[in-house]
Order: sequence, then structure tokens, then C-alpha cells
Amino acid sequence: MRLDYSLYVVALICFIIAGVFLAGVKGLEQTMSYVAIVIFVILGILFASGGYALRPKVAVPTPTAPPPLPPEPSPPPAPPPVEEKVEEAPVAPPPPTVEQVPSVPPLAPLEEKAPTPAPALEEPAKVEEEKPEEKPVRRRRKKKTT
Repeated sequence: MRLDYSLYVVALICFIIAGVFLAGVKGLEQTMSYVAIVIFVILGILFASGGYALRPKVAVPTPTAPPPLPPEPSPPPAPPPVEEKVEEAPVAPPPPTVEQVPSVPPLAPLEEKAPTPAPALEEPAKVEEEKPEEKPVRRRRKKKTT
């Protein structure tokens, strides 16, 4: 049997004895009865807290470390690099830029015509903006009164 269970049993016995004194045993003085009640209640609390302190803790499994890996053998020395001859491909000329594009000859000047009288200016039709019929109403929240 675990030790914490036995302490709980002793605490229970102390509480029962305190209850007996509280019920009133005849033949003892009144002050002696109060002292006995207090002593047994305190002892019951002490034994109960001792049992709680000595209860077995929940074992948390600790992760085990993985076994050490064997040392890796050193790689063999690499052979010296072989130089390869690389032939260069002919490079295409870059595309022409704006400065290199040939310019277009200007157009021949247009013959000047006599200005024609402008017709009477009419006011252009005003474009009416669509307005909503009613503006949505925003309601305020009432303040909380305490």
C-alpha cells in the first residue's frame, strides 16, 4: 500500500474523532472539547496535505537520444579537374535601338485653307450625375447606463 493512502486514512480518522467531540461527548469539560476538536481538525488537515504531497508524480517520458551515428569515411581525393576547350559561338548583333532606327521623312506641308465661320455655339447637354434617392440613415448606438 502506498504511503499517501495511509496518510489519507489517518486524516479521515482524525476528522471522525473531531466530529465525535463536536457532537458532544458527556463527561468532558466544555473547553477541553473545543481544544480536542481544533487539535484533531488540524491533524486531519496536516495528514491530508502530507498524503497529497507524497502522491506519486506522473512520470513524463523523456525522449531518448538517438544512437550516435558511425563516423563517415572521408571521401577519396578528387582527381584534378580536366580543362576542356570551349569554342565561342558567334555573337549576334544586338537589336537596333531607337537612335539607330532610320527616321521617316516629314510629310509635305498642307495647303492653308480659308477659315470657315464657326457655327453658333450651343451649350453642350449637361450630363446629370445619378444621385441616390435617399441617403442611408446611420443610427447611433445608445450609451450603456450603469
